[in-house]
Amino acid sequence: MPVTYTPYPKDLNLNQQDIPIPGSETATTSAAYVSAVFDPSLLQVDLDGNPRPKTLFEIFENTANEFPNVPLFRSRVVLKPTKAGEAPTFGNGTVDASYGEIQHRRNAVGSALLALERLGRLRNPNTPADQPSPPEIVAEALPAWGDRLKGGARRGWAVGVWSRNREEWQIVDLATQAYGLVSVSLYETLGPNTTEFITNHCPLPIIFASSNHLVDLLKLAPRCPSLRAIVSMDRISAGERDVLSQWATSLGLLLLDMADLEEWGLEPGNYLPPGPLEGENDLDSNRVATISYTSGTTGNPKGVILSNWNMTSATLSQSLGGDVFFSKPGWRFMSYLPLSHIYERFLQILVIAGGGTVCFSCGDTTKLLEDAQIFKPHFFPGVPRVWNRVHAAISVQMDTPGLKGALLRQAIAAKRANWREHGQVTHRIYDTLVFSKVRALLGGQVRYMSSGSAPLSGAVHELLKLCFSCDVVQGYGLTETVGACSKGIAWDVGATGTCGLLTNCNEVMLADVAEMGYTHKDSPNPRGEVCIRGDNIFHGYLHDPENTAKALDKDGWFHTGDIGEFDSAGRLKIIDRVKNVVKLSQGEYVALEKLEGIYALNALFAALLVHADSLRSSLVAIAVLDPALASKLVHDVLGQKISPEDLKALDQAVKDEKVRDRIVAGFAQVAKKNKLNGFEHIRGVFPTILPFEDDLMTPTQKIKRNVAAKFFEKEIDEIYNKIEGSKL
Repeated sequence: MPVTYTPYPKDLNLNQQDIPIPGSETATTSAAYVSAVFDPSLLQVDLDGNPRPKTLFEIFENTANEFPNVPLFRSRVVLKPTKAGEAPTFGNGTVDASYGEIQHRRNAVGSALLALERLGRLRNPNTPADQPSPPEIVAEALPAWGDRLKGGARRGWAVGVWSRNREEWQIVDLATQAYGLVSVSLYETLGPNTTEFITNHCPLPIIFASSNHLVDLLKLAPRCPSLRAIVSMDRISAGERDVLSQWATSLGLLLLDMADLEEWGLEPGNYLPPGPLEGENDLDSNRVATISYTSGTTGNPKGVILSNWNMTSATLSQSLGGDVFFSKPGWRFMSYLPLSHIYERFLQILVIAGGGTVCFSCGDTTKLLEDAQIFKPHFFPGVPRVWNRVHAAISVQMDTPGLKGALLRQAIAAKRANWREHGQVTHRIYDTLVFSKVRALLGGQVRYMSSGSAPLSGAVHELLKLCFSCDVVQGYGLTETVGACSKGIAWDVGATGTCGLLTNCNEVMLADVAEMGYTHKDSPNPRGEVCIRGDNIFHGYLHDPENTAKALDKDGWFHTGDIGEFDSAGRLKIIDRVKNVVKLSQGEYVALEKLEGIYALNALFAALLVHADSLRSSLVAIAVLDPALASKLVHDVLGQKISPEDLKALDQAVKDEKVRDRIVAGFAQVAKKNKLNGFEHIRGVFPTILPFEDDLMTPTQKIKRNVAAKFFEKEIDEIYNKIEGSKL
């Protein structure tokens, strides 16, 4: 049977959501907190005593067998055949694929993969015959599936996927779950260099890719000795296929078509049933299910090893209290966040557990609202970067002079008062008169919105609830925790701006970070580095024992690097980062010291502080300018001659918008020269001639980052307001 819905208890106490375990506090850590609402036993059995799934295979199989005719995937119709290297063109019509149809295709792909290995087609010709082919993923903490089974197949080797979100992406992932293989997602947006690194790091013998990536794969193949086969998710013309096949053959590669591969997998000599094969007891829940690569802060990404039970327990824990997930079969989920990121991937497993329908956007962010109009989703996920832009757009409308702006302000004020007093986000008059147009932007039927990947401010969180008249929940998790750790309760007024209630598969403690002023003895709430332990915690970084040892301690605690606090009700809130590595609102990490080292090479800067805010999508800077060079800059830009000794006049002149724009343009040139990512560009600056005060500096003349950020809080806010205003 599918995963059953478990409601919040009728006697739920919102003032006691997470509780400390007595006696677990130490001299340098808080007590370990656990959920006071849902018991860990609910990971094993539901409220009626029915057993819960133990593997991802069981989750899908149970739902598909119960609802074979319910649409699992819904996509926009492709208007014309896709050419290699080109993105598809979409129409307004949609096409569905049912759970039963996807189950059939999954079996075909899984059978074909094991048949390819069994026939030796994924073996590098230079590999000795007595060595594994292809190599299985081996992690010290997990058993490897290296033995050949009675059915003639090997398990545990990795399969790569490189494409936008689409049903074929999930079919490959579902096939690896059902046939004991390891899926590896390749970032759609990070380019061939990252793909090359991951292909060699795993290593990958086969990659499924959309047609726009085929040429890139063939170009990098000579530098990827493990790669033996490429499977095109799209049908390509006979002429293109001939050319690409000849190219692949010259490199010793198979170039396959996914549709043909599926037909071949269903042939009697190749077909194998999903699940345990002859000689196996089960699909062990503790074996590796996926290697999920982080997007990386500096250098190459890390491969996060996640087991079957890691992902299954995270899914089961997040299903508790989530009635929208299990309202009725066929409820619609909007898929536009990248499947290569654990947040979207985990949410789609949750959709499958609840018998929902995944609606795939066309992949063009400029057409996201168009996608929403077509699919009319019930569940719309997002990240702060998306929600901040929505908030900014609504705020602009609120400031509009005349009747329109006044009506919107009045409507929001009325709903805000109702929400804060009664916990209700609906209003009989204003929802029809004002907010129906706002809701229509996302299709008009959204019942549930989620935010993850980075902290969401309380103001944005609340405004979304009021304007969309629906549940808006913020959660907290990382790749290393399968995206799960906590989530808010939708009707909890006090949860706005927090990450809410811990899941029942986790316990969390806060470790003192005294050098930053955070300790578990702080008043009124304990604060410190968030450390997580539980069933969903990863087993290490692939081939990286050094970073694994830094992240996972001997007692199994994962040290996240995030600073959190527990409020009086036990809700978790993320307030800072331990290191000078900050996740922006769109989910990208930036290493501030690294960037300062690049930008500050310009002699114009006597000192430079690069600032990032997890609630914002851009970098800004506080720059102390060299007086002599600043004098020249002012003359070049404004035509004014100001002596370097006249610090007061010079300090006023460098704050002119034209001078600031010239400094930002200089940052852009440095960024381009050093090939920085777009999110590593500095978009705004507060220039000054006056040096940083002593209180802002360490004895070794390093800037106290968090102290300086508070000192310049007003100036930083003004920069961000200008940036966001220019975007609008």
